[in-house]
Amino acid sequence: MDTRQFERLVNLFVKDGILSRPDTGEIKGREAIKAFFDVLTTDPLVHAASNLLVTVTGPETAEAVSYVTVYRSYRENHAGQPKLEAPYAIAKYVDQFVVENGEWKIGLRDTIFAAKE
Repeated sequence: MDTRQFERLVNLFVKDGILSRPDTGEIKGREAIKAFFDVLTTDPLVHAASNLLVTVTGPETAEAVSYVTVYRSYRENHAGQPKLEAPYAIAKYVDQFVVENGEWKIGLRDTIFAAKE
C-alpha cells in the first residue's frame, strides 16, 4: 500500500474479494479494488499495523483482526523530506481469509474507522 504497488496488493485478494469501508461501501473484485487504490492520494503514507490476532476457523478459512495507524505527510520539512504529521486515521481491519488455488487470500477486508481526518 505505502509503496503504491497496487497490482501486488490486489492479488492478495481472491478474484471476487471485497474491500469494505464506511466511506465507499463494498468494493468488489480485484479490478474495482485496484481502481479505488489507483486514485488515492500520492502523498507519502505509512500504515503502522499492530495487535494482529489470527483465528483459524476451518481447514481453509481464517479470520484476523488488526489495528492500523495511518500517517500522511502533506508537506516537506526543512530538509526536503516528508514532514511527520499527526495520525491521519486510526482503524481496525477485520479480515476473512480463504484458500484459493492452494494460497491464502483475503476474501473480505472490512475497515472500521475509529478516527479519520
